[in-house]
Amino acid sequence: MSLVIDANMKLLCDRMHITSSRMIRDYGLSTVDEVIEEEAKKGNSHAVSYAREYYHSPEKLIRIFELTNPENKYKIIYHMDDHTKAKVLPLLKPEDLVMGLYFFKQERLLQFMMNVDIEELVNVIKAKFPLEQLVQMFTEADLAYFFMQDQLDRNVVMEQLKSLPQDVLQQFVEGVTGQPYKDADVQGLFSSMEQLPDDKFHKFMAAIDPEVQRQLVFQMTQENNDYLTLFPNITYVNMLEQLPKQDMVAPMVMLNQETLINMISELPENLIAIVASQVDTHEFAKLLQHGNMRWIEDAMMI
Repeated sequence: MSLVIDANMKLLCDRMHITSSRMIRDYGLSTVDEVIEEEAKKGNSHAVSYAREYYHSPEKLIRIFELTNPENKYKIIYHMDDHTKAKVLPLLKPEDLVMGLYFFKQERLLQFMMNVDIEELVNVIKAKFPLEQLVQMFTEADLAYFFMQDQLDRNVVMEQLKSLPQDVLQQFVEGVTGQPYKDADVQGLFSSMEQLPDDKFHKFMAAIDPEVQRQLVFQMTQENNDYLTLFPNITYVNMLEQLPKQDMVAPMVMLNQETLINMISELPENLIAIVASQVDTHEFAKLLQHGNMRWIEDAMMI
């Protein structure tokens, strides 16, 4: 419960560097909370220092310094040193961090995407494009690259090849043998492929009809999305480059928090502070209380 100023008024006046006459004139029977709050708002550094000792709950800190106001958060964060500021960004949700990516030019965002882990980039792409559409976007060069990868399990490729839709299987067989499907020895073809050394098998698959390759990639990635990581970053960056910036940024919420923080950290200090000011108010107040109260004082002195 708040304490009413009475016999302790002299002590409070001394701590806040306020004359007794001004205390009586301006605050009358106000509570200690109310006096500290008003003096802090006026920039009284002694009131802020007193608040550091007096307020031990995030709720009181939030109220007296109006931390629900993003402008107040911004002012405090902006004047933090880099070490302390770095403690704020991890408190943000991914969707809040992503909002900061709009400050970058699209070209810089694409550069970022060229250097993120392929697993993260695939998560971004999957969030933007359904698999059916994604597979149609692969170029012939992309498909050939895929089938040259040593990580590709040839047994899986053969299994998927044998389960191709009839029309696609016919297209494959006729393209390889040069014979009508009804005259071709399909089983003999499969047996010959299975006996190829790994390097020749990959080269063979990289050279078949791109539409057959596309169907195989679809079937394989439908069963196991990890196969999408066998494409290089540039394949997916080229897809993102075709999008308006807003459509490109939205699915980046799928990036790891650490990746997002590293990207945001490249913004100018004022923009980092804008992004960081979206931090949850209660979490921010707790951070300030754990050895960081001086940043409130520093912000209020300016």
